[in-house]
Amino acid sequence: MKRLIRISFVCMLIFLFSYWGIKGRNNSSKGVMKYSSETLTITIEPIIRKDIPLKMWVSTIKIKDPKQLKSAFAGNKFSDSKKEKTSSIAKKHKAIIAINGAAVGFNTTGMVIRDGKIYRGTSLDFAPLIIYKNGDLHSYEYGEKTVEQLIEEGAVHTFDFGPDLIKDGKIVDWGAKRESKINWYQDNTDPHTAIGQCGPLEYIIITVDGRSKASKGISYAELALEFKNRGCNWAYNLDGGGSTTLYYLGKVLNHPSDIFGERRISDILYFTE
Repeated sequence: MKRLIRISFVCMLIFLFSYWGIKGRNNSSKGVMKYSSETLTITIEPIIRKDIPLKMWVSTIKIKDPKQLKSAFAGNKFSDSKKEKTSSIAKKHKAIIAINGAAVGFNTTGMVIRDGKIYRGTSLDFAPLIIYKNGDLHSYEYGEKTVEQLIEEGAVHTFDFGPDLIKDGKIVDWGAKRESKINWYQDNTDPHTAIGQCGPLEYIIITVDGRSKASKGISYAELALEFKNRGCNWAYNLDGGGSTTLYYLGKVLNHPSDIFGERRISDILYFTE
């Protein structure tokens, strides 16, 4: 009887190892989550500090083809009225990992290019994040380029929110750029969603919880430093606050700060196979 039990147990282990060797590309070690395929690798590191307090997730993403970096609108339509949760949009588009975008439906201005098509060509408060055909991130000075010029240069997507955090390897010090009695760049701590690029087809997403006892959030200056310390040459802040959402393999990993949980938004940025 004992021998039979041992044989059954060994068979079960063989089955499990075989199964996870084929299907189980999502692994975790001490809270770190990993996904690996022939075209996509993701490592998500949760960072928790109790002295501040602070909760954030650093996602490192590598893709094989720039077309794996995508965007989507709520309801598959550019609209001021269409709103949908990040997780809902992500599931419909079979995203592996996704974040909230640039709140295109909440603003009436801003440069909006998605999949090479111009949806809006006016300026917002900051220059937009540009994603080119080769997967590179970029941002110019405010008003430096028109939306038509960006298309001519090969822009596939723009996310117009801001501010830009790192440009060409250097931190953008908005505290020194804009005069104000309150230094919003250094002093204001909030939930944040931001993306940076560290190399060809290699990106970092930082998602920060805030406005709670468990996590107060961080400032733009601190966020920029996080990207700089991880070797990013470009980094850009997307819509944050209650919109901040990190979706991964069917689940929302962070804790959106809105009282009712995950906020309905206009658009997402996501990665897929």
